[in-house]
Amino acid sequence: MTCTELNSALGDVARDISQTAVTRGKVANTSVPRWLLGGSRVKAAVAGRETARIERLKHQEAAIASARTRRCTAPAQ
Repeated sequence: MTCTELNSALGDVARDISQTAVTRGKVANTSVPRWLLGGSRVKAAVAGRETARIERLKHQEAAIASARTRRCTAPAQ
């Protein structure tokens, strides 16, 4: 990948992390009625799934940043 492609990929991953975090926050702040059986378990499961997705995206972001550092830094003069 070129430096431009790496920069673009890094921006895409950062955007995905932000969107996922917003979604997780909305789920976490949702009030579940008491009469809805299992609602709080579903809410916790969805929040956990979003947290796992954020962790995967952070690892992907770190890999892209590492590749960008190796390939795109100018040599010291």
